[in-house]
Amino acid sequence: MLCSLPIDFVPVEQIRPNECHCPDHAVTLADTILREQLWRVPIALERTSLAVMDGHHRLEAARRLKLKYVPCLLLDYDRVKVDATHDGYTVNPREIIRRARAGELYPPKTTRHHFPSPLPICNISVPLLEGRLAISFSQVSTHFIGRRATAMIEAANDWYSTHEMSRGCSINGEAS
Repeated sequence: MLCSLPIDFVPVEQIRPNECHCPDHAVTLADTILREQLWRVPIALERTSLAVMDGHHRLEAARRLKLKYVPCLLLDYDRVKVDATHDGYTVNPREIIRRARAGELYPPKTTRHHFPSPLPICNISVPLLEGRLAISFSQVSTHFIGRRATAMIEAANDWYSTHEMSRGCSINGEAS
C-alpha cells in the first residue's frame, strides 16, 4: 500500500513534468493551498528520473507559490501501470521518462497512471515547504523520513543557523 511508503521532500526545480497543465486549475489549487496553509496529497514521481506520474497541477501550484520543496512519493513503474487517454500518443514508462527529460510535454491529461492503492493524505505545513521552519531531529527518527527529506531538513537548519528568524519548532510542531 502506498500509505506505508515514506514521503520525500523533493526540491521543486528537480521535478520533471511530462504533461502540460490547465492554468486555471493550477491557480485554483495554489489559492487553496495558500488559504489552508497545507499541502494535502504528495506528488507521485518515478524514482530515478523524478518524472511526474501524478500531480502536474500540484507541481505548477508549488511553482506559483514559490515553494522550495514538495512532498513526493518515489515509485517505480513495476508497481504502477500507465495508459493513454488520448489517441495518437505513445504512452509507456520509457516514453514518459524520455519526454520528461527532453521537456517534450504531452497535452494535459494524456497519461493515466493506475496505482496499487490511493495516494495517501500527508497534510504538510506550507511554511515547512517554503523552508521557513527550523526542524529538530531530536523527536524524529531519520529512519521514517527519506534521504531528500533529511537533506531538506538539514538545509533548513543551516539556513536558520545563519539567520535570526528561527521559530524554534520541531517537526511535530512542539516548541524546542
